[in-house]
Amino acid sequence: MTLRSTFHHVHRVFRSRHHIDDKKHEKEQSETILAEKRIEIVRTEPAEEASGQADLEAIEYTPKPTDSTHVAVEDTPRPRESNLKPIDNTLTPGDSIPIGDEGTTPTLDSAIALADEEDLEIAKLVLKDDSESPSPHSSEMQLLTPDNSPKNHPMELPSTDKSEIAEIVAAYGHSSATAWLEFDRYKIWRPSEPIPQSTFVPVQGYLRAGPYIFAWGSPLVSDPAALEPTALAFTQWVKEQKLRMIWLCIDAAMENVLGGDESKFKWSTLTCINEDVLDPEIVVRIANSPGGGSEIKDFKKNLRRAERGDISVREIHAEEWTDEKRKQVEDGVIAWKRGRHGVQIASTSFQPWLDFQHRRYWIAEHDGKPVGILILAPIHPYTYQIKNCVMFPDAPRGTSEYLIYTTMHNLQDAEHGDKRSAEVQTRQNRPDRPLFQRQDIEAAMARHNAASHEPRRQDTTSSSSSSMSTSTPSTKVSSPATSSASSASSLPPTTIDSHLQRKSRLMVTFGASASDKLTPVHNLTGWKITWLSKTYKKIMDVTGLTKRGDFRSKFHSEHVPMYVAYPSEQGFGLEAVNLLIKCLRH
Repeated sequence: MTLRSTFHHVHRVFRSRHHIDDKKHEKEQSETILAEKRIEIVRTEPAEEASGQADLEAIEYTPKPTDSTHVAVEDTPRPRESNLKPIDNTLTPGDSIPIGDEGTTPTLDSAIALADEEDLEIAKLVLKDDSESPSPHSSEMQLLTPDNSPKNHPMELPSTDKSEIAEIVAAYGHSSATAWLEFDRYKIWRPSEPIPQSTFVPVQGYLRAGPYIFAWGSPLVSDPAALEPTALAFTQWVKEQKLRMIWLCIDAAMENVLGGDESKFKWSTLTCINEDVLDPEIVVRIANSPGGGSEIKDFKKNLRRAERGDISVREIHAEEWTDEKRKQVEDGVIAWKRGRHGVQIASTSFQPWLDFQHRRYWIAEHDGKPVGILILAPIHPYTYQIKNCVMFPDAPRGTSEYLIYTTMHNLQDAEHGDKRSAEVQTRQNRPDRPLFQRQDIEAAMARHNAASHEPRRQDTTSSSSSSMSTSTPSTKVSSPATSSASSASSLPPTTIDSHLQRKSRLMVTFGASASDKLTPVHNLTGWKITWLSKTYKKIMDVTGLTKRGDFRSKFHSEHVPMYVAYPSEQGFGLEAVNLLIKCLRH
């Protein structure tokens, strides 16, 4: 590299570190011409030349620690670091402030011009080298707690408050609210003044990162009429803290409050998240029906694999958990966590004994040893969330599918009892609005049959259903996949309702999963949605988060949209995206 080209390179890199207005830029161009005329003088000073080359190498090759190595989330806003501007001939001096800085109005051209740098920033953030993370073998107990996520240093809640919030989540909650019970990661806000429309003081969980509040899920209230006054109180509190706010994973009612046509907020709203909802009866019917599309066939194939592997699945009630059994499950969870590779982005960690009194546990066993676990968390009357479903590293293939199938079967079984306390059961069985509408059984089965090239049978249920036994500590559910194959030959069909009881509105959700695209809903158009869609696609390409939804589709889950909302004047820039991913990384 010649000295002249080196000089120009240093000058361009210097400009990329500083925002320069038009007049200053013109002045510097004049100074550059004068400096070039003095180039022969510079050649006579080798010491200065060596120094300049060293500085250039430092600028080009030395990464900033905060870009990719250390993730520091603070409770107080920190000064904004200088934004790098890419060297691009398509930019004009007026485009010097990157997208995401509040108070600016970037154009679509400037958004596209910054794509390469944003790609780099997202890649640095998401694809952090494993060597920079704590070793997964450093502590076994660490692996059962959310140790690798940024700490938000929440104020310690009294144990009575924690217990009350757990009760509210179980009775009035939703799948996002179960994350709030990780009190070392999530903070809890409750209004200082009562909200008359709610019979209890509303609850909102959130993550804090830098100057941002990431509210997670809709607030918990006893009546939807309390959503608007609760949102007004919460946003006012955020303003008093001089913070910015983004509301994530909210339902349709809350989206309408924040961004609807008659909203007082007029926030920008979009959807890029789905709630994957199961109807247990449909899962059991499909597993016992011939045919189906490729995903359903894969589901049935894995059920057959689990049966060939001699897997048994049973619910373990509270009084049946021995120290030895707990230790076996904990060892399995630790082995599973150690075996994970790549980027891990999730709203919660895996803590198997969290909220133990409300939850229900199914384990898969092979040769008397646990090889998988499924945990159900109650989140509303007649509604559960599959909080965790994991097959341990030494489990036969198909264990996860067999766990889910057996659990859905047990929930529908008239003889399979719920042995939690009467108080917990009564609260969950109280009459209330359903969190999710039940699927139309016949319409679901029609879609199932339409996905298959096999002729439709008079009855969609195989004879195997009559031979299924309830899951108890000494028995296991027969494989529906194996018996459905035999029913297609000579055995007469029977109806599943002769063995299973259809419980009122009982529904199950996997929780949130990423959609394959980002869709604007209210108050969001133009370059903003173009940039957000581009950024979202890049994150999905790197993390593969949509694969969770692909697995859940095996069980004929329905996708219920969830929403993201934020003040239109604030925007949702790269800084907020970076901080959110840091909060969710494990």
